[in-house]
Amino acid sequence: MLAITKCGLNLLLLGMLYVAFPVLAIYESEAGSYDWHHKWVGHPREAFKIDENHIAVYSEQNIIAALNTENGGIEWRQVLENELDHFVASEAGIFTVSSNPERAQFWNKTTGQLIWEYSLPNEEFFGNTKPIIWNDGQVAAFVDRTKLIKLSNKGEQVWSWTRKRNEEHIWERLMLIQRDGLIYLIVEPDDKEASPYFVIHTIDSQTGETKSTVQVPCSTDYEDISYIGNYLFWTENDLLRWTAIDKVDIKYTSIKSLVSLLPTADKFISTKISLLGNTEDPELKSFVLTTEYELEEQGIMGASVLVYINDETLTLGEYFGEQESFGAFDTLKDLVVYPIRTTSNEIDIRFSSENIQAIKIQDNVNLSGQVNYVKLIDVNPLRIFMVTEGSSVFFYNESSLVWSREEALSAITASEFLDLPEQKMWTQMTDELDESIAEQAAESPLSRYVRRLTTHALELRKLPNWIISHFVGMTGSILKDKNTKVSNLEAQSCWLNKTEPSEMLYRDNFGLRKLLISVTKSGKVIAQDTTRNGKIVWSRYMENYSFNDLHVVRTASVKLPPVIVAIGSAYDPLGGQATGFVRLNALTGEDFVSTIPEASEFFEPMIITNVGVDKVMRLPIEDPEERTHLLTIYEAGSGRVYIYPDTRASRQHFAADFLPNFYFSYQDRQGNMQGFRVVEGYRGSLRAEPLWNFYLPEDETSIGLSHPQPYEKVASLGRALGNRNILYKYLNPHMFAMITKNTEKESIKLRLMDSVKGSVLYEAVHDNVDTTYNEVHIVQSENWFVYHFWSNDVKGRGYRTVVLELYEGANENERIESANFSSFDNVRPHVLSSSFAFPYPVTTMGVTATRNGISTKNVLFGLPTHQMMAVNKRLFDPRRRLTEKPSKEDQEEQLFPYGPIPDDKRLFLTYSLDVARIRTIITSPSLLESTSLVFAYGLDTFFTRSSPSRQFDVLSEDFSKIQLLLTITGLIVGIWVTGPMVRRKRVNALWK
Repeated sequence: MLAITKCGLNLLLLGMLYVAFPVLAIYESEAGSYDWHHKWVGHPREAFKIDENHIAVYSEQNIIAALNTENGGIEWRQVLENELDHFVASEAGIFTVSSNPERAQFWNKTTGQLIWEYSLPNEEFFGNTKPIIWNDGQVAAFVDRTKLIKLSNKGEQVWSWTRKRNEEHIWERLMLIQRDGLIYLIVEPDDKEASPYFVIHTIDSQTGETKSTVQVPCSTDYEDISYIGNYLFWTENDLLRWTAIDKVDIKYTSIKSLVSLLPTADKFISTKISLLGNTEDPELKSFVLTTEYELEEQGIMGASVLVYINDETLTLGEYFGEQESFGAFDTLKDLVVYPIRTTSNEIDIRFSSENIQAIKIQDNVNLSGQVNYVKLIDVNPLRIFMVTEGSSVFFYNESSLVWSREEALSAITASEFLDLPEQKMWTQMTDELDESIAEQAAESPLSRYVRRLTTHALELRKLPNWIISHFVGMTGSILKDKNTKVSNLEAQSCWLNKTEPSEMLYRDNFGLRKLLISVTKSGKVIAQDTTRNGKIVWSRYMENYSFNDLHVVRTASVKLPPVIVAIGSAYDPLGGQATGFVRLNALTGEDFVSTIPEASEFFEPMIITNVGVDKVMRLPIEDPEERTHLLTIYEAGSGRVYIYPDTRASRQHFAADFLPNFYFSYQDRQGNMQGFRVVEGYRGSLRAEPLWNFYLPEDETSIGLSHPQPYEKVASLGRALGNRNILYKYLNPHMFAMITKNTEKESIKLRLMDSVKGSVLYEAVHDNVDTTYNEVHIVQSENWFVYHFWSNDVKGRGYRTVVLELYEGANENERIESANFSSFDNVRPHVLSSSFAFPYPVTTMGVTATRNGISTKNVLFGLPTHQMMAVNKRLFDPRRRLTEKPSKEDQEEQLFPYGPIPDDKRLFLTYSLDVARIRTIITSPSLLESTSLVFAYGLDTFFTRSSPSRQFDVLSEDFSKIQLLLTITGLIVGIWVTGPMVRRKRVNALWK
């Protein structure tokens, strides 16, 4: 008889686990067929030319990358985890300085690989002065404000130069300029001195020796210091002074006399002007002089003029006129390039040279915003790199747009799935439901019948294509997208609204096609088609907005388009910082204008309010006229509650049907929880009446708060056991979890609470937990919670995931004796818990959602290794036995022996993709019960489908549909041939 060892038994059970669970891995041919991944670099701050086909960029997201100038594709990318402070480049490579920790790095500009790294001791830090770089790969950078070091092309220190610190000058500003083997260090004046002066140190770049030190005197009224080419400029009252940095010879001119011939000469005031230029090119002999002023009707305006530097004087060049924003500029040798917005749909890119003609660009300010960065890549042929305030990136040649990138999607703050309307139910365009009441009364039943008959006859034109598409589709999967091939580069391009209005968007047969609506930090609202590789369907830019929340207040229905509300911080010209609400048609991106006279008069599509918006809640009731869900806004400072939209009909409906049972909770900035009931106050105003308070102990800090899944459906009220008994789930819709940390005791505490009455349903404490370098994350669904942390416990050091499942009673078949659930009933759940070793750190968590909640759920984990992992909920089961051999009842219940979560790369939904900085995961059900749609965003965006219980409701891709069709056809032919033979045989048998 064969003996089974413990190790063999464990291997056998692990094999049974993989057989029982769906295999989440995919074939190589399936990669990219229904999922898509968009790589982003973020809003570019600077760019420079690497070679004829590539440019390097440095972004606000601490990313350095190389872009292909022919198509905009990312050739290489380095995602830096620490904050990037400086970025300079030369023919030798790219030099970056980052903080926390202090680190200088040199990168290969062609491959993006790290060549060398130089780190500072803990007590030192790099200064704010921009480093300089030579074409042979050597660099010079400031340490603090007193020490200048030069590093070789191998990262070794060549020399250091020090200067005396001015302890009284706290905000001391320095400037480094290198020219012909010399380094010029310019120390700007101390404002507190009675006789201020500039100090210019000249340093030998080879030896680090001081060649000379000179002082450039200035008055105490100096303003606006600028560096143009080899010159130092500053203003004193109405005078503009300048001197060469290598030879002190102060020149000056009157600003009024310089601009006296301009139409806006009175606007050029010394305290309002700016000089735009750079020090990179020593031959630069021109700059742009700009000024800003405010007009009553237009608001803040600007005027600008080109100025040439002669030996002794300054002369004016082209006058650019007045505009709302000068935007940006760039210089290349002695050439200055600057975009000027002439209309809301057009930009002129002008040049300081008369030999280069201005370029007109079609650019809608409502789609991308004003230009805030421009880089002249080449003059011959002309190539320009441009970035807008909305984080849209454009690359132009002398005649047209070459490519674009919608980098706003690298800073998504909130996102929602939107169900598209069903084609046979959408009657807004052709059906009589679009008629007004007067038109319905005037039309006769006969004409209505004829029109409906005509509509159906026209629909017959689609029948041949429908038949052909279904027969052609017999050879492939019915879940694969047909005729939706869109390349990644095309999908990542900006939406320019240059095409004709396309056909109305409809959902597919299985609800896999949806719109992804996202709002961004840069003030953009963007809609993407999930089945067309994430191609942008529409986008909008809101000036002076930074969005942080998004709500779908009306889904697609007959006649009524879906509506979204984007919420974010905005700028009010009268009141400063405020909160803005933007209502848009979710299918087109156009402003949603209410059809109700009262609402259209008082509620415009864009509203800016100075009311403090501390919490926004989407209510389950609708406005009876517009059929949009109501939003409630809570202002913590005053305790006031507002509804949006606040029409008479919506207020009456709210007061009658929802107000008596409206309870909510709120967490303040200190982490304390409060519970409120909304009551009606003076003259119908709404206020939050406090019901309970939960104050954290002084040694605890809140680090995590769970939320119920927004569109979750529960298929079963209980859990069937192997012995046919039931454990009934504790389904409390007001339940949430709060996790706090105690840094001194190195512990975390989890509390399950009821938001209606503030009671603590359950508590758990975990000791020896590291919260300094590792985050704690939690996800909630149905009657269970899963949270993740790092444990320093000697018995199990590593990452841990804990699962809590709540049931109505400790015994089987035990239920709460009540037909309706109430938080005020004194009922505590029975909690089953278990802890499992987890193989990875986690950045965020999510959970899949299906149409009816029948399928098993996957718990989704975003990993700092730029992957997304899906673990079946059945692995997070607190009833998993510690015994080595499962009993028959355990096998019936499909319970597996207790063990760690497997480290299996097949659990990665992102397979081999590098999805950088996953910060949030959202899910949405499809019409297939087996399939959930998943969208992860952070720096990159990734969309896929997840089937935790396999696709049990659809035929697999390898199923031979042609063979089935031939079999059916053969049976029909066989019946048709053998039918008469059988009948004849029966008749002959009767005659016998």
